[in-house]
Amino acid sequence: MKASAIVADGTFSCMTAPLQGDYEKIFHEAVEIGYDAVQLTLNRPEEVDSERIFALAEKNRLKISAIATGMGYTVDGLSLGHGDEKIRTAAVKRMCDHVDLAEKLGGAMVIIGAIRGRYADAPSEVIYYQQFHKSMEELIPYAEKKRIVIIFEANDHLETDAYISIKDTAEYIRECGSPCFRLQLDTMHMLYEHEECYQQVLDCADILAQVDISGRDRTCPADGEFPYDQVLKALKESGFSGYLAFEYRSVPPRAREGLAYIREKLDSIL
Repeated sequence: MKASAIVADGTFSCMTAPLQGDYEKIFHEAVEIGYDAVQLTLNRPEEVDSERIFALAEKNRLKISAIATGMGYTVDGLSLGHGDEKIRTAAVKRMCDHVDLAEKLGGAMVIIGAIRGRYADAPSEVIYYQQFHKSMEELIPYAEKKRIVIIFEANDHLETDAYISIKDTAEYIRECGSPCFRLQLDTMHMLYEHEECYQQVLDCADILAQVDISGRDRTCPADGEFPYDQVLKALKESGFSGYLAFEYRSVPPRAREGLAYIREKLDSIL
């Protein structure tokens, strides 16, 4: 298992990145702490200096594991399930631009989280799903051509209505049948949805690419609120070789503590 720190460049408010600030500084810090990779939190790919970011990653011997795309929805209102065709196609275009950026960054994965939108983005739940599936029929082949993996996050009811449960999300990914479309889990979402952890992780191990690590309300992982050991045990038993992505607030600074906590848990699992 590889560890990735979610990072943000410090130019906007972000509650999901334990490392924030100038990339040169925080990439070095990520390596010093012991991370193998970083995940970028950003919005418009055309505003990103991909050459500088990739060069800094190479300099620090870091991988760019993934690109978080949720600001396309939370800031710009783009939804892959939107009933307005102009907005839906703009969302697909944004995601394709992220795929292009991911290619320039050495093959980073591209996340579908908040940009899936909500049922309220369309006249009805049925139309939302029609629009969302149409978007995926356009996006997945584009990602396949670029050999970039799209990871679809099983979410929670506080953030969306669509594809919340691990079971439903995994079933849809399997129906699509693409090696470039895989699953992302998140311990906070699992906590909020009261998901059974151990068996669920084992059942979806064949399509699992990433697991986000955080506590309630994007706090640093800690004992007593979530069975991290059950998730880690299932990951270890299944031979998971993807990323654990550390996703929580930067204040107080806990990028080091969160990684140490999870590594200690992993070491204790026989």
